[in-house]
Amino acid sequence: MKNVVWKSIYFGKKGLLWVVYSLFAAYIFYLVATTHAFGAKLIFGFIGGIVLGIVVLFEYLKNIYEKMIYALTVECDLKKAIVLKDDLKKKDLFNGFKQSIIIFDSLLLLDEGNYQNCLDHLDKNKSFFHSTFDYLFIYYHTQMYCFSFLNEEENLNHCLEHLFKLKNVKKKQMRGLFSWNEIAGMRYFHQNRHKKCLSELDLIDKNRLNNRELAYLLYLKGQCLLKLNEPSRGYRLLKEAKALVNTLVFTQMS
Repeated sequence: MKNVVWKSIYFGKKGLLWVVYSLFAAYIFYLVATTHAFGAKLIFGFIGGIVLGIVVLFEYLKNIYEKMIYALTVECDLKKAIVLKDDLKKKDLFNGFKQSIIIFDSLLLLDEGNYQNCLDHLDKNKSFFHSTFDYLFIYYHTQMYCFSFLNEEENLNHCLEHLFKLKNVKKKQMRGLFSWNEIAGMRYFHQNRHKKCLSELDLIDKNRLNNRELAYLLYLKGQCLLKLNEPSRGYRLLKEAKALVNTLVFTQMS
């Protein structure tokens, strides 16, 4: 039911947008058809054609981008996501999606299990990620998982300190990209306070998560339960995560 509602909203917005574009195109055609001066016809037609061309190209690229994100976060099909990314980069003549691809690559490298390459990518684009609070949140959140999987406790603690500093930022300056309960749960997990970790993770509303986010949550909860000597429940959650996103490397680690 939730998917039907979101799809209805999505296609409703798309439909309204194309109605606006169609009205603009009709208005340009009307100006060209009714203007008597030949020079004015050329100007209206030329400018209108350029604007419509750019708009149509942007919507086409945006459609590829949305499919790319869907492939990564919902289908969790890394190969499909890479193909779509390469297609977007090839057709993005004005590099309008360059920044989005930088973020996408950080998530992709994490999901592929290329943790050191992911950290290198984040460091290479450090100035970009530090340009807004949202990007900075993504920067440290991605680092958090890389350091966790690499068992680099000192770097992880340093990263968590930066994340919790962001918690004090005004909500209007930063969107709720990730759950603070998840981040607190990660901190408790690495402090070997596994019951506290589970209690934090249980506060997360699963209905607000995409498949990728849910898989990471299930994995962390499963690892907690294993540490608490509850292998039956732990392996069940790890199995759920694997069934949900079996192309993501971390689901193969247990």
